[in-house]
Amino acid sequence: MNRNKEVILEIIGLEKRFGGIRAVDKVDFKLYRNEILGIVGDNGAGKSSLIKTITGVYKRDGGEIFVSGKKVEIHNTREAKELGIETVYQDKGLIQILDATSNLFLGREKLRNNILGKWFKFLDVRYMRKETEKLLSKIGVQLRELVAPVNSLSGGQQQSIAVGRAIYWTGKILIFDEPTNNLGVKEQSKAINLIKTIKNTYEGISIIVITHNLYHVFELVDRIMVLRNGQVIGLREKEKTTHNEIVSMITGVTA
Repeated sequence: MNRNKEVILEIIGLEKRFGGIRAVDKVDFKLYRNEILGIVGDNGAGKSSLIKTITGVYKRDGGEIFVSGKKVEIHNTREAKELGIETVYQDKGLIQILDATSNLFLGREKLRNNILGKWFKFLDVRYMRKETEKLLSKIGVQLRELVAPVNSLSGGQQQSIAVGRAIYWTGKILIFDEPTNNLGVKEQSKAINLIKTIKNTYEGISIIVITHNLYHVFELVDRIMVLRNGQVIGLREKEKTTHNEIVSMITGVTA
């Protein structure tokens, strides 16, 4: 990894406690421009707690967060989004009875640029559908019916819509929480290819992937960070490590 690359996100001494339990214990790491960082660890290692503390779901108990070199305060997910940090969770966060376009523009609907929009709040449906079509085409996603409710789509297609929404609204740091969970083998492959497409298509986007699947980690990422008991056990460049070493770091047992 070229250390001269731009640091997009830097975490210093991050802490999160639940009573006497240190879920995140003085974690340090950097995320570089246009890289994919994998975060791995056993159940209870602190992966989700770390991400939720960074993105304002949890209030941090210590530490500092820097975005593009500037120290920031993130108290909630809205502030994280304003800084360009978007998270795609396992449940995808979609309204199931709405279609792809409605989910993409949910809460940010485009009004018509005329008196009907200004005074009567008529939506510019044509514009929003065209934008949805362009976005999905750019990330390599095809839907038979753009107007179909998302609950009629496959899990992989729903995830693609959630990811597209994050990108469309200027997400520059994308966080995927177990992106291949609850997907069949074929759709897992599509999810992996989608993340690769994003990296290759959008130069300015940096990605964090949380997953328990080491095969997907080694297929996708540039670097691997291992958590255990809320602490960073190690950080490795993918090309300079092995499955066995990562497993040993996760479990604490030498292979």
